[in-house]
Amino acid sequence: MRELLQTTLPRFGLLARFALASFVAVALLGVVLAHTLAAGVRTRALADARRTAALIDGSVVRPQLTAEGLRNGLPQERVHALDKALWPSVAAGEVARIKVWNRDDSVVYATDHAIIGKHFDEQDDELEEALDGSTVSDVDNLTKPENAGDRHFGSLLEVYTPVRFESGEPAGAFELYLPYRPIAAGIAHDTRRLYLFLAAGLTILYLLLFRIVAGASTRLRRQAAENEHLALHDVLTDLPNRSLFHDRAQQAILAARRDETGVALMILDLDRFKEVNDTLGHHNGDLLLQEIGARLRAGLRGADSVARLGGDEFGILLPHVADGAEALELGERIRTVLRRPFTLQGVTLDLDACIGIALFPEHGDDVDTLLQRADVAMYLAKDDHSGCELYAPERDEYSPHRLALAAELRRALDERELVLHYQPKADLVSGRIVAVEALVRWQHPEHGLLGPDQFVPLAEATGLVRELTLYVLDASLAQLRSWCDEGIDIRVAVNLSARDLYDLTLPETAARMLAERGVRASSLELEITESVIVADPMRARAILSRLSEMGVVLAIDDYGTGYSSLGYLKRLPIDQMKIDRSFVMQMADDRNDAAIVRSTVELARNLGLQVVAEGVETAAAWTHLKALGCDFAQGYYLSKPVPAAEIEALVRASGEDGPRAAAL
Repeated sequence: MRELLQTTLPRFGLLARFALASFVAVALLGVVLAHTLAAGVRTRALADARRTAALIDGSVVRPQLTAEGLRNGLPQERVHALDKALWPSVAAGEVARIKVWNRDDSVVYATDHAIIGKHFDEQDDELEEALDGSTVSDVDNLTKPENAGDRHFGSLLEVYTPVRFESGEPAGAFELYLPYRPIAAGIAHDTRRLYLFLAAGLTILYLLLFRIVAGASTRLRRQAAENEHLALHDVLTDLPNRSLFHDRAQQAILAARRDETGVALMILDLDRFKEVNDTLGHHNGDLLLQEIGARLRAGLRGADSVARLGGDEFGILLPHVADGAEALELGERIRTVLRRPFTLQGVTLDLDACIGIALFPEHGDDVDTLLQRADVAMYLAKDDHSGCELYAPERDEYSPHRLALAAELRRALDERELVLHYQPKADLVSGRIVAVEALVRWQHPEHGLLGPDQFVPLAEATGLVRELTLYVLDASLAQLRSWCDEGIDIRVAVNLSARDLYDLTLPETAARMLAERGVRASSLELEITESVIVADPMRARAILSRLSEMGVVLAIDDYGTGYSSLGYLKRLPIDQMKIDRSFVMQMADDRNDAAIVRSTVELARNLGLQVVAEGVETAAAWTHLKALGCDFAQGYYLSKPVPAAEIEALVRASGEDGPRAAAL
C-alpha cells in the first residue's frame, strides 16, 4: 500500500512543501487570533453588562422593591414607577427587557407586562445561581418559555443579580437583558478588521519568507547539482571521473549484451608528462591536462566517452566497436589528435601517448576486468614502443594462470625443472656449426614443456630474472664443459635481460662460473638487445667493457628492431651483430627487407664486426647471405632448438657434409 501511494501521489519539492505548510500555519494563526479577539470582546461585553445591571438594580429597581412586594406581588403604583424609570432606557434600545423574580420562580415585575405574576417551572441555572447569591451573566439565545416574546431580538446579554434587603439569603433576583446585536456587530467588525490586518501582515510575512525559502531552495538545488557534478567529474578537466566512467561503461556493456554488439575500453597514458611537470611546474602541467581533455573530447565520436582516471591517465569508452582492427584504428586516430604540438609559456611541446585496448566480450564481460586488461595492454604498448596495443592473454603476466606460474617459478629454479635446448649457428662458408644459442624451457610437471615467452616475462616482473640468467649461464657452461670433454669445440650463447645489465657484479659472477667449469671466456657469447643498451647506455658500457676484457664474445641481438644509434655501436665493445629474423625471412619477397639485410652486413663490415643472420630457413636464403658476405647463419635450415643430446650428431655432421647434412 505504501509503495502504491508513493507511486500515485505527487512528490512535492522543498518549496512546495514550505508553501503548503506555511499557508496552513498562517491560516490557523489567523483563525486562532480572530477567535481570541471575539472571545475577548464577548468577555468584556458581559463584564459591562454586569456593571450596568448593578447600576440599574441599585439606582432604579431596588428603591421600588420591598420584601413583601417580592413575596406577594408589587402594587400597581410601584409597577408604574418602575415603568416610568426604565422607559427611557427601553425606548432608546439600551435595555431590551427587565425582570424581577421572587424565590418562588414567579415574575413580580417585567417590562413585558404580559408575564407579570406568571410562574415558570423550568428555570435556567443562572436564575438559580442568582437566587443562591451569585451574579451571573451569559449570552442568551432566548429559548426559555418566558422569552417567547423576546425572540425577535435574536440574542441578548443576560445578567442575573441577587436582590437583598438585609444580610441573609436573597429575596429575589433582578434579570437584565441588554441588546447583543450591536455587540455582535462590533465583534464582527473588529474581527473583519483583524482578518484584514492579519491577512495583510501575514501575507507580507509569508511573501518575505517565501522569497527567502525560494532563494534558499534554488541555492540548495544548485549546490546539490554542483555536488553531484563534482562527485562524478574531474575538478581539473571537467571530464567524467572514474566513478561515472565505470557507470557509463557498465551501461554500454548491458546495451551491447542486449544488442549483441561490441564495446572497446581504452586506457591512455601520456608519455613524458612528468618531464613537463618537473620543467614547467605543476600549474602548466594542469593547463596541459585541460587542453588534452578538450582535445580528446573533441576528437571522439558522439556516442564515445572520455574520462580522467587520475594523474595523466585517461579512460575512453567506445560503444559499437566491431572488432580489434576498428578499435586499433580509433586508438591511432586518438594518438594523432594528441600529436599536434601544444604551446605552454611560449614553449612548444610534442607529446605522445600509449593506449591499451580491451574488448567486450572477447577480453571480459565486466568493467573491472576490461579496465584491468586495458591497463595491461597499455603497459605492453609502453614496453614495445608500439603506441597502441590490443590486449593479448598470452602476454598478460597478471592473468590467474600466469600468476600461478609466477608463484611456481621459484620452486622450478630450486628443483631444476628448467631445461636448455640449443639452436646451432653455422659458418656460412664452411657450413660447420661453430656455436649454439642456449634457449631455456620449463618442464612443468602439469603443463608440460613451456616456452620462454610463457615464463621469462614473469621472471622479469617478479625479480627472478637474475636467478634465471645465472641458472641458464651455469647450466650452459656445464654443458659446454661436457661437450669439450667429448671433443666438441663450439661456443655457447646466452641471452641477457635489461636487469642483468643493472647488476654490476655480473662480470665477476661470470668469471667465477667460467673458472668453476674450466671453460675459456672466448667460448662464451652473451647476447644483448638494442633496447637493453638504450635503457642505460653508461652502465651497459661499463659492464660490457669488463666482460669484453675477460674475453667474452658480445653480440647485439635482433638488430634493426630497436632504437640504438650508430654512436652506441661505435663506443660499445661489441663483436657480433645478429640481424633480426623478420628481415631475413622476408628478404626474398621484400626489396626493403633485402636492402636492410645488405646494409646491415656492410655496416658490420665497416665497424669490424661479425654478422649472424637469424631465421635462415631455405637454401636460397643461405646462398644469398653467403654472397652478401654474412658470416654466420642460424635458423630452421640448420636445425630447430634441440636438447643437448642431439647437438653432438649435428656438429659432427656439419663438419663432414656442410649445412644440408646438419639439417638432416
